[in-house]
Amino acid sequence: MIARRTFLTLALSALALAVVPLAHADDEPATQKFVRIKQEKLTKLVKEGKPVDDVFKEVLDYQALAESALIDHWSDLKDPQREEFTGLLSQLVRNSYRKNIKKTLGYSIKYEGVSPATGGELVRSVASSETDKREEAMHIDYLVANKSGGLRIVDVVTEGSSMVSNYRSSFNRIMKKGGFDEVIKRMKKKASSGSDAAD
Repeated sequence: MIARRTFLTLALSALALAVVPLAHADDEPATQKFVRIKQEKLTKLVKEGKPVDDVFKEVLDYQALAESALIDHWSDLKDPQREEFTGLLSQLVRNSYRKNIKKTLGYSIKYEGVSPATGGELVRSVASSETDKREEAMHIDYLVANKSGGLRIVDVVTEGSSMVSNYRSSFNRIMKKGGFDEVIKRMKKKASSGSDAAD
């Protein structure tokens, strides 16, 4: 099972996909603008009850997520195995976002700029509850890479906890116990149930 910390990372990362739009500067960095605009688009679709999968394709790099999550074993997999794993991981991630965006409407996001990072640029943000001022604000950072198809998010770091790293730890643990077939088995089970976890 994806560790509770992984679920928290996915859940909190969805906060930034359910934001209340804030004013932004004209000289806003390109990567920050990309994240902000996609967040606002997703929020609008969720509020209207419309599908969001096509927008997720514009936001997330599923291939990069899959390779990073299974980096210790990726070179040992055949192409059909890689395709199956990527498809299932994509579904788990989408399940998580769809579920948690609905739960986290009403948060405001303050962007704190962009900084260089390994694999791209880190867009830093802080999420604050609009309904409970006593609730502690949360730091949600996006690792954005410039791919051939444009900018894409390749990791989400919530309060220092990386979504990709948490997935990787979980999948490595399953690989040691039951191998790749066991990973796929558990992912299929959770994907069919609408869950975001791997086991």
